[in-house]
Amino acid sequence: MKGHLKPLLLTLEIERHKVNKILVDGGAPIHILQKNMLKRFGKTLDELKPHNILISDYAGKSLQPEGMNLLDVQIGSVKRTTMFIVTPSKANFNVLLGREWIHGVGEVPSTVH
Repeated sequence: MKGHLKPLLLTLEIERHKVNKILVDGGAPIHILQKNMLKRFGKTLDELKPHNILISDYAGKSLQPEGMNLLDVQIGSVKRTTMFIVTPSKANFNVLLGREWIHGVGEVPSTVH
């Protein structure tokens, strides 16, 4: 893949754990955490809060997430509690951060114009 077409992937601290393969998507309205990442933060499925959100994956298939959870995300000196929707899907990223988080920490993502 050409360098200018690669996705923006970050490594950040979530719940004081370094996490790689964090996808930044300025078009995403929600933040997604892969279900297999819960154990890394010492969380279980029982701790997830229920919700009525139905999401679509990149293939357009509807998906019922496992639940939601609040986690602390840190970038540099900025720490922000973030609501994540926990999904059972296997994607090429561990975490997806959407537009609300990007703007909330005062960052401006680079985009192709």
